[in-house]
Amino acid sequence: MTFNDIKTPNELLEFMKNNIKYGFLGKNGKKYYDQYSEEWNDWNNECIVQSGEGVLNSNVGTCWDQVELERLWFEKNNYNFKTIFMWFEVGRECNLPTHTFLLFEQNNKWYWFENSFEMYRGIHEYNSLEEAIEDVKSKQIEFTSKNYKDFSEEDKQTLVSYEYTKPTPNLGVDDYLAFVTGNNYML
Repeated sequence: MTFNDIKTPNELLEFMKNNIKYGFLGKNGKKYYDQYSEEWNDWNNECIVQSGEGVLNSNVGTCWDQVELERLWFEKNNYNFKTIFMWFEVGRECNLPTHTFLLFEQNNKWYWFENSFEMYRGIHEYNSLEEAIEDVKSKQIEFTSKNYKDFSEEDKQTLVSYEYTKPTPNLGVDDYLAFVTGNNYML
């Protein structure tokens, strides 16, 4: 099945699971897959956030990139959807994870579409947008508390979410972060 043959969110999820690997594309054109490797440390300087088309060409992406591929499909298929960026605003230098994800509406329900956060890969149903965001927040806090030593109890209260629009393709990390957190609208 090609991307253009996909007719449903479930088919998109299956396509992404089979064709898109977690990692990032560098400004140097290199693909980075091992987030525990020494060279992954280059991501702040090397990483570019690809467009949906870019992810289709490279077959690699972090959640930031993969949401742009999801955006491409959901836009083409006329869904009502939102893209959300989530991070801990702790007020100190840290390495806590961020997450982006897409929520779409269908039959008066909201659905979290998730491919890159593998332990939660799937399409999850909610009665409201707020319920969906709160569930993703709780999962992000749980994941972070289990996997990051510098995460404290107080940090749990600092997790915030921003709805954001389509970014310019190939932004670097700092420009991307400024874009997704630049909206006044915070969830």
